[in-house]
Amino acid sequence: MNEKMNFTKIVYASIIYGVWVILIGYFVEEIAPYAAIIAALGAGIYVGLNTNALTWMANGFLAGLVGGIATGAISIYTKNIAGIPISVSITSHISPLITSITPSASLFSLTALAIIGLFFGLIGGLLGSIKQLRGVFLFLTMFLIFILLGAVDNAAWNILTPNWTWNMSFSHVLTNEIDLLVAVIFSIFLTILSYAMNLFKKDES
Repeated sequence: MNEKMNFTKIVYASIIYGVWVILIGYFVEEIAPYAAIIAALGAGIYVGLNTNALTWMANGFLAGLVGGIATGAISIYTKNIAGIPISVSITSHISPLITSITPSASLFSLTALAIIGLFFGLIGGLLGSIKQLRGVFLFLTMFLIFILLGAVDNAAWNILTPNWTWNMSFSHVLTNEIDLLVAVIFSIFLTILSYAMNLFKKDES
């Protein structure tokens, strides 16, 4: 069955890639070198949902490429947004490859984000097209949202604490066993609920 490419979804996925790579790299320093890879996989999975084997290839590829070029181009002219720096910190295994391809230091971010985006966006698209993995993607999305909300809540509680940073709020949530346990239970419950609602929908039809 042939499917038309959803360019609106590709644009959304490109935005997801750009926003995730900036926010993850800034707020969660521990995984900053892998932020671009995680963001590209997430964008690829999103754009690959409910597509066939051929469409996910083009969707994931384009989402990563467009998102990488757009975010990289913005980083050349804008160094930070609302105090959040637009910088790329990539794993040491990929750095030599990017450095050998990049013609100048000013184009490093653009080249890195484009290459990582198209490659891992392609892989993410494949993962998103596999029906059995959609529940995994939903679970991880809910888990990340809960962690983000927990960090915002922690930051609000410590807003008057001197020298308190966003990184401290994320670190607190990620190292708190109770917060992590609640996040897992919350994510499992919503994933099961989502599948249950889909089953009822099919029964009604």
